[in-house]
Amino acid sequence: MTYGTLAAQNNAGTEAKPFEHLDVSVSAGSTGVGLELGSNISNNVKLRVGFSTMPRWTDDMKFGVQVGDTPESKYDANGNRVETKFDRLQKRMKELTGFDVDEVIHMEAKPKFYNFQLLVDIMPFANKHWHLTGGFYWGNSTLADAVVSRDDMTTMLAVGMYNNMYGKAMNQEPFVTVNGVDVYNDDLSEKLTRYGRMKYRIGEMKETGEPCYAEPDENGIIKAEAVVNNFKPYLGFGYDGRLGKEDGGWKIGFDAGMLFYGGKPHVYTMRTVEQTTTDPVSGATQYSFTRERVDLARDVTNYRPNIKGKMNLIKAMVVFPVLNVKITKTLF
Repeated sequence: MTYGTLAAQNNAGTEAKPFEHLDVSVSAGSTGVGLELGSNISNNVKLRVGFSTMPRWTDDMKFGVQVGDTPESKYDANGNRVETKFDRLQKRMKELTGFDVDEVIHMEAKPKFYNFQLLVDIMPFANKHWHLTGGFYWGNSTLADAVVSRDDMTTMLAVGMYNNMYGKAMNQEPFVTVNGVDVYNDDLSEKLTRYGRMKYRIGEMKETGEPCYAEPDENGIIKAEAVVNNFKPYLGFGYDGRLGKEDGGWKIGFDAGMLFYGGKPHVYTMRTVEQTTTDPVSGATQYSFTRERVDLARDVTNYRPNIKGKMNLIKAMVVFPVLNVKITKTLF
């Protein structure tokens, strides 16, 4: 039975039996690409179940390295290129590690959004074209993540090696022990402590105003994740109409609405916190650092320009807008 025949019967007052007919739809839009099955459970109510996933694409973000606590300018007041602390350290790192340390790293942000959905359409008008929709999406909690690009892995390795040596230099510990012999160099240690720790500034902590830094973890990577609720209620509306003049059971339509995923997403990463403590008896100082999880969307402000626009967009997305176009075929 064709869609036109079915509509004519329903408009004439014939009550449709639940699950008597089945539609299959393919969709594309803000929730990704999807596949959906739908069936009328009465003349004015339709049940839909489906799955959608976001295609993988990459958005590049750049971060400049910082040595110590004070960002350095590469140009003087007259616009002339000047040598910075990082330039000098870059040469030293090449000697120590054999790796080139890039002053800018690239983080690749990729969507990882997929959901199953259960939706109920209510068709308030006689022609059955327009519908109001309620239901929910259920899927993964990771909206997107960002990881240092593969091309910058050698830089991450070199930065991690440098920071390990820096911590040893701050505590006047041997850089390495070979056959029971401690290897230490006063000149190198003095230069490392003068340079400072190598890290990447993200912004400032909202409560304290202190800088928020990230650096490679024990696996040699920097990573951030945008996280939302698994369960996401949906409210919206849509339209379905016949595709073309010939009635072959084909329809085209759209869905528009909002996914409520628990307010603005959490954006988690690990920040580095440095501490120096002094023994009250001996007066000796001890340097240490910790890594703690921070929510960039709630705990950090004054973002670096390279991520400011993206973070402000994420913070504004207290709901997820849905706009999908779909093509539907009535199977029976």
